[in-house]
Amino acid sequence: MEDALAGTAWAPAPTKPPAKHRSFKTPLFDKVVAELMEEWKRGDLGGATTEITDTLHQGLRLRIQPRGPTYFARVQHAGREYRVRIGRVDAWSLAHARLACTAILSHVATGNGVPSEEWIELKRQAFLHVDARKKGRTADAGPYVPDVMPRQAPVTTWTYAQACEAYLAWARAECSEGVFAQATVDNYRKTLRCPTLRAFDARAVVDITPSSIAQEVEELRKAGKGTQAADVVRKVRMLWRWMRTPDRERDSGIRTTDMDRLKGPKLVGVKGRQHFPPLEECAVILATARCGVLNPAVGAAVQLTAWTGQRRMSIVTAYRDDFEPWEESPGWGLWRCWHRKPTGKKGKEHVIPLPPAAWAPLSAYLAWHRLEYGEEQRWAFPQQRPSKAASNRPMSHIAEDTLTHTVTAIPGSESSPHDLRRGPSSTVQEKGGVHVALVGYILDHSDETETVRQANGMTRRYTEAELLGFKRPVMEAWERFLEPAAAVAVLLPREELKAELVRRRAEQRGVDPKADKARLRKVAAAQYAEGRTHRQRKRAAKDATAATDPG
Repeated sequence: MEDALAGTAWAPAPTKPPAKHRSFKTPLFDKVVAELMEEWKRGDLGGATTEITDTLHQGLRLRIQPRGPTYFARVQHAGREYRVRIGRVDAWSLAHARLACTAILSHVATGNGVPSEEWIELKRQAFLHVDARKKGRTADAGPYVPDVMPRQAPVTTWTYAQACEAYLAWARAECSEGVFAQATVDNYRKTLRCPTLRAFDARAVVDITPSSIAQEVEELRKAGKGTQAADVVRKVRMLWRWMRTPDRERDSGIRTTDMDRLKGPKLVGVKGRQHFPPLEECAVILATARCGVLNPAVGAAVQLTAWTGQRRMSIVTAYRDDFEPWEESPGWGLWRCWHRKPTGKKGKEHVIPLPPAAWAPLSAYLAWHRLEYGEEQRWAFPQQRPSKAASNRPMSHIAEDTLTHTVTAIPGSESSPHDLRRGPSSTVQEKGGVHVALVGYILDHSDETETVRQANGMTRRYTEAELLGFKRPVMEAWERFLEPAAAVAVLLPREELKAELVRRRAEQRGVDPKADKARLRKVAAAQYAEGRTHRQRKRAAKDATAATDPG
């Protein structure tokens, strides 16, 4: 009959499919929850999702799905309704679920957003611990639960560690193109990856605020590290400006200039702490450097610093072939270094004339250099030994810090290598009457208050002249004052001077001389027994070469 009526107005209405979602309100008790759990296990609830609203507690829901009953909390946040999962019924008691629901509602109501799952789990462990203490099963303090722990959205932009990695890779590429010096890239890396900023490694850069950086900077300032704090502010602002360029905006998520509001601590009294070494101090440093107590390469580097007043990087990265006799002026030499902050020996040469008193010992050192190291060693002041034993890396030049530690360890010296730039400048102006503009040609300073280079850009951009006629009077005046003073400088006896240098160097490193001497003796004995000392390895390499030589 039904088949005959099919398709007509008298056909019976189709049967409605069972509801896929049911919801109702009822008071929840432990007995009700247990009965629902048994019905779910028997499969009596079917495949429908049932959501029960607990009328005895605001916001608590019991949601029964095919995979199991679960407690949830319903909350309103930022104009949206969220279902916050508390946990499965077999892991949470009803009483604990109600306590967790209250905590979740409070977390949202206080403006801290939806809490994370980790925070809810910590709450469960804390509730269980309280019950155990009431029953006398434990006496410890229990797990620590922070007051708030907002849920974090998945990070799709750079974290701080990823941003630093990308920035330093870009800086290294710029260095290979000659835009930056390697020392500049190293300084960026040391500052941005310092322990203070590593605390932000896992955080997305879009979530790092100026106030959070400012707090870390203030801690550095309180620790007496004002210079480092100012450097951190400078480099962080540079990083943020780099990240907000259009080609990196999508990866970084940085679109605002908020980080430009970050201010570093004001360095008070920096100019007042500058040291202007008098002529007598420069003479003691020069006399110590050429008396033979220092390593030949280090001593020659210190002498060159005292004579020319150039920066540490220019001194230690000098090539042996950068020095040559001055054909037009017998007895004089020329040093062809590069202008300030050299980027891989590129650009226009900065030629410094070396007077006879400076050129004679330097040319003697360069002759010894060729005999000692051979023609393949290009550095004028080479590294004395590998940084690590059995290292296959070619030896480089001496480190900048070696120059600093040596100059500051000399008895009678209160100067750093950079202070020695002020020695010749002050002396030749005050005592020799040399004009400041001529001194600027030697010091190669970019500040127009000290030289005419910045004010008169033609000297750098529009002429290839070496300007030796302007530079020679400066070096002649400096030789006229420094050499006689160095000749009469009073030094300690040779052995006492050497011992004093060792003692001062140990103080710089903060080590106990006696304990360090015993340690070094023990290390040297072990290396000698294994044939790993520098001389043994050098002799072995020489014997191996002689054994394979057919001649």
